[in-house]
Amino acid sequence: MSVGARAVASFTAARSRAGALPGRDQTLAFLGPEPTGDEAAHFHVREKRKLSGRLREFFVHSPALGRTVGVRVLLPGVPSEVADVVYLFHGGGDDFRSWTDLGDAEALTADSPYLVVMPDAGAASYSHHTFPGADLDWPRFHTEELPAFIDDRYFVNPERDGQILAGLSMGGYAAVKYAAQHPDQYCAAAAFSSPFDTLAAVPLFDIITLREGGPARSLFGDPRRDSGEWLAQSPVALAENLADTDLWFSAGSGDPDPDEEDASADVLEAMVHHHGERLHERLTELRIPHRWHPRATGGHSWATWQRELAAWLDGLPARLMERAGTSGSGGGRGPAAGGGRGPAAGGGNWPADGVGDGAPFSFTTGEPVFSVHGWDVAISRRRAQLVTFAEVTPSGFTLNGAGTFRVSTPPLFPPEGTFRITVDSPLGGNVHDIRADENGRLHITGRMAGALHDPIVPGRRTRHFRTWGQEERTQVRIEPVSVPAPGTPAPVRRAAPAAEARSSPDTTDGADHDGLPVEGTFPVQGTDRIRPDR
Repeated sequence: MSVGARAVASFTAARSRAGALPGRDQTLAFLGPEPTGDEAAHFHVREKRKLSGRLREFFVHSPALGRTVGVRVLLPGVPSEVADVVYLFHGGGDDFRSWTDLGDAEALTADSPYLVVMPDAGAASYSHHTFPGADLDWPRFHTEELPAFIDDRYFVNPERDGQILAGLSMGGYAAVKYAAQHPDQYCAAAAFSSPFDTLAAVPLFDIITLREGGPARSLFGDPRRDSGEWLAQSPVALAENLADTDLWFSAGSGDPDPDEEDASADVLEAMVHHHGERLHERLTELRIPHRWHPRATGGHSWATWQRELAAWLDGLPARLMERAGTSGSGGGRGPAAGGGRGPAAGGGNWPADGVGDGAPFSFTTGEPVFSVHGWDVAISRRRAQLVTFAEVTPSGFTLNGAGTFRVSTPPLFPPEGTFRITVDSPLGGNVHDIRADENGRLHITGRMAGALHDPIVPGRRTRHFRTWGQEERTQVRIEPVSVPAPGTPAPVRRAAPAAEARSSPDTTDGADHDGLPVEGTFPVQGTDRIRPDR
């Protein structure tokens, strides 16, 4: 904690050298009480201002945060009919005004074609933080509510190839983390002087947790007991998901720039420089293209971040054009497969046949419920664990880890067609037939390895219970059995008998099924029971 406190003190001093901090005397009292009732359940603008020819300021109520926060928007310096969007995040100790008040973002983007969105992030945890009296879902605000607001208000490109993330310090951590957690939503990410390995920055996250108002370790839990939660929020642990992202990150050494004669070494910049090296090593190990720019000098200061923002923006349009031109059969900005924010079919940075059309992909996450490329996955488990949803195609997929799963596919199959599902897990094999719903989606349930248990008496003899099953692999195969002829009317579905509807999943493996959405019943190992239709 003392190391973290000294780092934050160094950070504050470095920012102060660039000028006054953003106006802390500005409050939201002029807006009156926070909305309540039905009004509080909807995202809406409470106040808007025009600060300059390009700069706009909004105060918006966010249901994800349960409160009003600020957002600044810079209109494109080079106007176009449709603009790509850069979400530019601030660091710890700053706010949504910082990039324009201290970072000279308005001047640095004067020749830019991008709409630049600078949202508030509180203490800059950029994570879902729940503690007594608060439930702050910053990721939902930044990756769901805010994009929907921007798409509705401005003429922007909402597809993946028009959604870009960047930030300084903790804001850069958010940019890379969000890109890894949502590889089907963002095409590029940049980070300036940012931490990437959560377990190597525990004191820093503790400081942020306390500044956000929560008790220590209330963000990701205990680093040893809840290491899975920490890894789920680590860009290094999720690096495999960045394979199709234009990734740019930089950090100074912590030594003063030549023109800073009286400055001392910056301990925080030296720390995040090591984080950059760690991410660079991991991406290199995975053979994932990226741009790592270690600087011989430079501290954790606005002078550094202004320089890095300018350098990144300078080559961004050409890099994105190059990627769009060398990947995908159609290139450009194809419509999203299935609509919404999914990957562009045959466009953007995807393989020639398109992930949205069934090209294989893999995705690593620590979240028990997630959606990626149109696939919805829910895993019931006792302990947090990293799960890789791999080799995903219309013919099947694999999952590692323990517990039970439910997977809903995209609408890739003939409605009302029958498909044979084969689940091979460490607990045994199971084969059963299911029918695609009226939208052409399959809903598959099954069991993985035995549940991860908390040892009753912690120690060497029970240590294996913490990780048993994490590396175990479950394979699911999908094979057509019968497909309705074109024009065949869909059969009328019967309601499940009450006794069947009340039946519970087989739990002989001791897995914890709480929280897993269940339709009908789980197939029992060694039987051909079919999940009842509804």
